[in-house]
Amino acid sequence: MLRSLTYYEKSSNSVFYRATKKELVLFLFSAFLFLLGCYRMSVAGLPELGENVSSFLVGALLASCGFFLSWFNSKRWMWLMIGVAVVGRLLFLPLPVSEDLVRRMWEGEVLDSNFNPYEVSPGAEELELLRSDSWERIRDKDQASSQSPLSLAIFRLFYGMGFNGWGIKTILLVVDIWICIILAMRYGSQKAALYGWNPLVAFSVAGEGHMESLMILPALGGFLIWEAWVDRKGGAVIISTNGGLSGGPGQMVSFAALLMGLAAAMNLVFLPIVLWMFWHVLVKSGIKTGVAILFVGLIPLLAFNGWGSVTLNVDLKMISPFSATVFADTLSLLPGTLSRIGMGLSPEFFFWLVLIVSLLLIFRNASMERFANLYIGTYLILAVAVYPWDFLWMAPFALGTMHLGFRLVSLSAFIYFAAFVGGEGPVALKSWHSAALWIPFLIGVLWYAITFRTKSSGFYVRSY
Repeated sequence: MLRSLTYYEKSSNSVFYRATKKELVLFLFSAFLFLLGCYRMSVAGLPELGENVSSFLVGALLASCGFFLSWFNSKRWMWLMIGVAVVGRLLFLPLPVSEDLVRRMWEGEVLDSNFNPYEVSPGAEELELLRSDSWERIRDKDQASSQSPLSLAIFRLFYGMGFNGWGIKTILLVVDIWICIILAMRYGSQKAALYGWNPLVAFSVAGEGHMESLMILPALGGFLIWEAWVDRKGGAVIISTNGGLSGGPGQMVSFAALLMGLAAAMNLVFLPIVLWMFWHVLVKSGIKTGVAILFVGLIPLLAFNGWGSVTLNVDLKMISPFSATVFADTLSLLPGTLSRIGMGLSPEFFFWLVLIVSLLLIFRNASMERFANLYIGTYLILAVAVYPWDFLWMAPFALGTMHLGFRLVSLSAFIYFAAFVGGEGPVALKSWHSAALWIPFLIGVLWYAITFRTKSSGFYVRSY
């Protein structure tokens, strides 16, 4: 039965729908709060300095209120939504770069000067000539580099091209805006605003200069290609029924695996998603096709980690997420909770626990969207070292379902910075800090695991 004229006149899902003045006011008010909050956070300065924290948190509260109200915005004004996201990020650009970016840039300079960052720590005497004002900001000067070889190569390239901190942040900002546009074209303005108007995303990328946007872009591309050519067309079996790897679906899935492998080369957290792709192609389209997809997905990892192993003599265990040193300002849910009650376990235990859970999820989930959300959520719960910007890893897979855990932790993650009140540099997080940050995330992850058991609706959006 055809829909009535009322549907086309009043339904917010219709391309003929005209938003009401109330919806426009809500949209503009939420945008105003988001931009005001971004401005206040930028004026306050980096929260790693204790005297900045109070003003910074006031701005974070305003931006978070705007972000929260955007959940109820109409599916309209796509380009205006993107414009607000761009302005919010531009407001963060004047902020000094974070210690994390300073270290990555300095390690790129060290490598360009023919020293090995995996063998020589920032405090080494042979690097004394490379010390500058930015060197003073590097913490843990006795620790060698733990970034991936691909990441190190990227920052060596940035240094060789003459980019300073603000230049690199501008590049990260452009990549982040491109992610916003892709999300808006795929999901529409309401869901895309969960990333575009997300204060945690804007501050982490455009403010502090964390390289998460460089990881998210290929992961998002791989996910959307897989979703379009596999999940929406009946599963991985379509590869074998459409000419194998030489057919259209096979070629697109190979490209999706390559993009996901590129994300894994920058951060090994994404590697199990490549393995999930391999398993489902193997089961549905045969061992030859599955192995080919696995090889394509591992090309970036093998190329750059192989370069690191041969040229830089890097111990691959050093760049594993579970080999990270647990500092005072590190977040940790299960490992941290067990440590507080006197049951501290080794990082290797949690590594194997994540590996076992990941394998179980691979075998039990036929949708990449569900597997990735459950896997990354579990990883963050079990990881021995987590920082607020690590929650951004969920973004490529969480926005389609408006993942409640991702939305809530984008608000609660700012509690992390409350631990810096009155202090200088890293401080120990108190139990109430961890509880207030993690409980909303846990609620959202459980809600997703229980309620989102089916695939979302069609691929193409009809309204913006």
